[in-house]
Amino acid sequence: MSAAASATFAGGLKEFPLTEIFGQGDHGYDTFRIPALVYNNGVFLAFCEARKNSFRDWGEMELVLRRGVLEEKGVEWGDIQVIASIPNKRTMNPVPIVDKLNDSIVLVFNTFPPDVTETDLLKAGLYNQTLYVMKSLDNGVTWSEPKDITDMTLGSVEKPWAIYAPGPGHGIQLSSGRLLVPGNYAVKDPVEPGVWPQIKTAVMEFFDILHGSLVTSNVLYSDDGGCTWHVGGSLPAAMAPESDKIIQCNEAQAIELDDGLVCINSRTLGADAPRAQAYSTDGGLSFGKTRIIEELIEPGYTGGWMPSTKNFGGCQGSVLGFPAPDGVPNGLPKTWAIFSNPADRESRINLSVRLSMDHCKTWSSPWSLCPGPSAYSDLTYFETEGENGSAVKRFACLYECGTTDFPYEKIVFQMFTLESLLEGTKH
Repeated sequence: MSAAASATFAGGLKEFPLTEIFGQGDHGYDTFRIPALVYNNGVFLAFCEARKNSFRDWGEMELVLRRGVLEEKGVEWGDIQVIASIPNKRTMNPVPIVDKLNDSIVLVFNTFPPDVTETDLLKAGLYNQTLYVMKSLDNGVTWSEPKDITDMTLGSVEKPWAIYAPGPGHGIQLSSGRLLVPGNYAVKDPVEPGVWPQIKTAVMEFFDILHGSLVTSNVLYSDDGGCTWHVGGSLPAAMAPESDKIIQCNEAQAIELDDGLVCINSRTLGADAPRAQAYSTDGGLSFGKTRIIEELIEPGYTGGWMPSTKNFGGCQGSVLGFPAPDGVPNGLPKTWAIFSNPADRESRINLSVRLSMDHCKTWSSPWSLCPGPSAYSDLTYFETEGENGSAVKRFACLYECGTTDFPYEKIVFQMFTLESLLEGTKH
């Protein structure tokens, strides 16, 4: 894998070439998964999990980073650097936030015992993990030692969570300066005493690991630059369309729209609904009604009783806010949004992006970046100077994809312009 990748800033659809950032077997790792991407002061920071044993969600893992410096003709990528490796823990779900007020990068992530699976954690009903924060004051070159923030977050809730996961993907800083880390948690109902209830629960869990659990998207927040953290609002329970089944909201990202309005966009776990969405008017302390967004389909949304994917259904997606182009009429939103995920009802394929110009109420048709196998992604926004000195609005997407039927062969980096996005999504 080359440390350098160049692209010419030319016009046209998807004008920049794909760049492989992490690939299976690089540096002795088995697989790289769970991308997260931010841009700050001319530098892209591409994070992910480096999984040593397999592509699966358990085993030995470290968090790694590559820094990409934006230059006149492309991006110059540095080598892989390990930024978090904790003995007897697997490090997961990097959630980076650009803290403009303190000129730092804040990174929240969690850890678990290496061989304890998500199924084990859900069955146990009590979290067995540690949540950390670390910072960089030099745009990702060096990092502070990880600080344990578990007690002030997971340990502060009245009803213990069975499991918590931040992100995946980037967090955000609100205009107030508050840092938000979207994520999700599961609460497990206690099993009634007695042999029969235990047998019944074991049988039900065999067919549905989520039996007796409620999974909900939420946010954590910090008002002091990431030093202390608090549990914010959760998405209210929503019912699946045309059924009485509660939607399980899972991996989530958030954006800030006009006038401090915060929108959280969530994966759902069942086969009954596509993506879910809710809004907050108080900086993430609480959220209004959870709504199902029909046009944001995701793998596993078959309208049936069982997801067609070999997991809990759904797939992670990324949502990003950015300033609308100059000339938008008064009264219309000044913040637009872009969304990425595998735009397919059955399989993790067709990594696509969509555009919303009305505060995420409606979304465009998808513009495909990768028609083949593809999965998790993360978006970032940046600007360059055009020929006439005006700002050119650009985006980058860091996403998982493969060349056969396996969507986790590599993590790639793709840049594109707002003009290309508008052209690609107008059909």
